[in-house]
Amino acid sequence: MNTTVPPQDVDADLEDLLYKGPSAESAPMNRNCMHDRIRWTILERIMDGVYQPGERLKELTLAKEFKVSQAPVREALRKLEAIGVLESEPYRGTRVRGFSPKELRDAYQLRGILEQSAAEFLTDFPEENVRYLEQEYAAMRAAVASGDLNAVAWHNRNFHRSIVEQCTNREVVRAWRSLGVCMRARMNVQRRIEHLSTAILSHQAIIDALRARDFAQTGRLLREHSFSFVADLT
Repeated sequence: MNTTVPPQDVDADLEDLLYKGPSAESAPMNRNCMHDRIRWTILERIMDGVYQPGERLKELTLAKEFKVSQAPVREALRKLEAIGVLESEPYRGTRVRGFSPKELRDAYQLRGILEQSAAEFLTDFPEENVRYLEQEYAAMRAAVASGDLNAVAWHNRNFHRSIVEQCTNREVVRAWRSLGVCMRARMNVQRRIEHLSTAILSHQAIIDALRARDFAQTGRLLREHSFSFVADLT
């Protein structure tokens, strides 16, 4: 299995949008990609703190900014609401939804449990996949050294997804993907770069366990890795 190719479904499409933004090939805004590009811009502003929790997002204002009708803006907002980034209330409109420390703790704990399960469902992990993990880990270390949080998040996501995608239980995979937004927000907004240099070191032990085909140990390490991010969530 080529782990660099995302699965062709809505969840994978959302993950690529979260981490890479619209593709360079689709730079001119056209009818087919318009709402995705608006969705990415809004999401990026939320993650960067431009839009704060509780802030109202007005369709008409956004439509004027992007020089489009309200339809693609409405579609973008609807999709962001569906994944829990926004919330709508009668007479109050659409607002940015905040993640409480408890929600973030719960999400990290669930991710650890799901990744442990994914590893335990593995039946094989080819050497070429191990080498891919080594490449992503090296890229992660380089991104930490340069202070590029977005690149850290991207390579970290590739590392973990390439393991989870090998899981034979597709419901575990689907549940794992649904946590992408929470993880990205946590990485971008609340984790300081100086903590990451230590936090990413545990990836090497995961690589070693996979190379040894010790999937039970891999699962334990993945769970410990995810749970380690919970301690400073207060």
